[in-house]
Amino acid sequence: MKPSINGKFDDAVRRARAAQAQVDELRANLEHLKASRFYRLHAIFARPGNGTSAPAPEMFDPAALEGLRELWLRRTAERPLSSEPIVSIVIPVYNHVALTVRCLASIARSWFETLQVEIIVVDDGSKDETALLADALPGLTVVRNGRNEGFIGACNRGAAVAKGKYLCFLNNDTSVGDGWLDELVITAENDGSIAVVGSKLTYPSGKLQEAGGIIYSDGTGANYGRGGNPDDSRYNYVRDVDYCSGASLLVRAEVFRALGGFDTRYAPAYYEDADLCFAARAAGYRVVFQPRSSVVHDEGATSGTSTTRGVKRYQAVNRAKFVERWREALPSHQPPGRTADGARRIRRGQVVLVVDSYVPLHDREGGSNRLFALLKIMRDQGLHLIFLPDNYAAIQPYASELEALGIEVLYHVDGGRSKEAAIDEILPILDFAWICRPELFETYYPILRRNQAVKFIYDTIDLHFVRERREEECGAVPATGSWEATRKREFSAARRADAVITVTHSEREVLREGGIDNVHVVPTVHAPLDVERPPFEARSGVLFIGGYNHAPNVDAARFLCEEIMPIVWARLPDVHVTLLGSNPSERVLGLASDRVDVPGYVHDIAPYFARHRVFAAPLRYGAGLKGKIGESLAYGLPVITTEIGAEGFAFEEGRHFLHAESPAEFAEAIVRLHTDAQLWDRLAEAAHEPLEPLLPKRVAEAVRDVLR
Repeated sequence: MKPSINGKFDDAVRRARAAQAQVDELRANLEHLKASRFYRLHAIFARPGNGTSAPAPEMFDPAALEGLRELWLRRTAERPLSSEPIVSIVIPVYNHVALTVRCLASIARSWFETLQVEIIVVDDGSKDETALLADALPGLTVVRNGRNEGFIGACNRGAAVAKGKYLCFLNNDTSVGDGWLDELVITAENDGSIAVVGSKLTYPSGKLQEAGGIIYSDGTGANYGRGGNPDDSRYNYVRDVDYCSGASLLVRAEVFRALGGFDTRYAPAYYEDADLCFAARAAGYRVVFQPRSSVVHDEGATSGTSTTRGVKRYQAVNRAKFVERWREALPSHQPPGRTADGARRIRRGQVVLVVDSYVPLHDREGGSNRLFALLKIMRDQGLHLIFLPDNYAAIQPYASELEALGIEVLYHVDGGRSKEAAIDEILPILDFAWICRPELFETYYPILRRNQAVKFIYDTIDLHFVRERREEECGAVPATGSWEATRKREFSAARRADAVITVTHSEREVLREGGIDNVHVVPTVHAPLDVERPPFEARSGVLFIGGYNHAPNVDAARFLCEEIMPIVWARLPDVHVTLLGSNPSERVLGLASDRVDVPGYVHDIAPYFARHRVFAAPLRYGAGLKGKIGESLAYGLPVITTEIGAEGFAFEEGRHFLHAESPAEFAEAIVRLHTDAQLWDRLAEAAHEPLEPLLPKRVAEAVRDVLR
């Protein structure tokens, strides 16, 4: 009777264990040999550079294979490998089964929650126990070559049988990190122009091996960041690169086949990955490095590190072929040694440095939300963006969100560059410096002015002196006239800038009256939200939202709860108030009661806008365009606010909002909107109309005008 697969596997393991016993005996003899004079002399002459740099292969461990099998069966039971995959993982192997087991174990540990995947191991004529994998790992596709065809032949053979939309080529001397494959696929899926995506490679020691590859004008190459800190900001944003290593490389299958696969002129290996990336770019596609896809690569574990013997000698041979094929493209590359320039060679447009106090906390503050939207607009316009937070900190997840958008963020890491060194490195390539806030303009203008070609944009965010003057005028602080010093500082920055940005037309007029002519209005970005909008009857209560590090919001929350709502409660005692927003101070937290909720920051604010009947923004002072008002309009929630709150919006009172200033006026408006369904419906229906000038496409036009 034909033996079962499990029986064949058990027999193979018994044979392997017998072989292991012999290996153990040899190891014991080797330990004795190590003490001898002969061994010490041999070790000296066998060091890298003396012709024997290839590492000794790892010994096969049957227990490791059994452990992998157990993990594999558990994982495939939870989520089977697919016969209709999105991704085909192709792993070429030639001997070194211990490395292959380790690689497959890392894949099994980081199994796939959503991706449909097949895994193809191409056994390129191995002489060791690699054949055991087929029986040990159900669902694994094993393709066996009758003879060793080399890396290129094995990869092309695996690609020929692959069914996935994407091919992921993976060396067997790698260990993949969680989400490694998902990040590659998401990157390609989000942009149809991307054909090739590569991973961040690190050494087993933890040092960086490659953050995208550089090809110099003479055809030589470099691994960007080699030996550096993988957490360094230079290596952690998505960007276009000359090439990515075939050690972990995702390629659109249709593009790979249209280009003829890895070019066999480079057989058996080396330069085939760079050549494929050049060919994809020549065909109009992008080649991108994705740092979130992290892979440990034991470089040289299968092919050694000597470039004078073994397979690696083909590096020099194939470079000549590569230079001949791409002789017209290479002159546009950087000369050898220009590492930083080489890494940034492929820039999609002019370089804009954006400076603000910290990375945009876009779901916590209106100003940060605006800046985050502007960064996305500039990126979509093909600009190369670098963001410098004045605090030089990578506040997460916000810094990583920018990096995922392809924006380089400068920040501190232990043992990394100082902020001054980071600025010095990018200064020569800058076209624009977009600096927010007057105090930051004062700080960075003289530093960045060392590049005389840089054009300076001063983004006021709002006119601070207007806010400070209003704060004094309403009695929120003692009248000291300190706003005059702020006014001088803001006008000084505006006069030195090549372009000035305000968020409202009224603030532009304030600057023009002071002799500043080159002023552009770039408002907060808002658009109607496609969300469920429950009717009047399904709602109740008053909502306010704001970041409570901002004094006008604290004052408004106090004004609402202590002066307005007692009047409302006298008529409608069941109306509740919710004070939403980040960093509620002790003053705000102290407003909480059985009729006032202070949840603070919440990740998803949509349910709050869906269940409340009124948005009240009793802002007594402030400046600029109020993001909270735009947000409420985007959700279709009727707004009651002051003249200061309505500033900058194309509002018609009674159609788009209700205007109130005094506590009595606010209370009357809140009662009306709680009791008059027709009024509520009319305001809700017209809520989106004032957003038309704030739509992304309209703001994009304003940004384009600034960066001419």
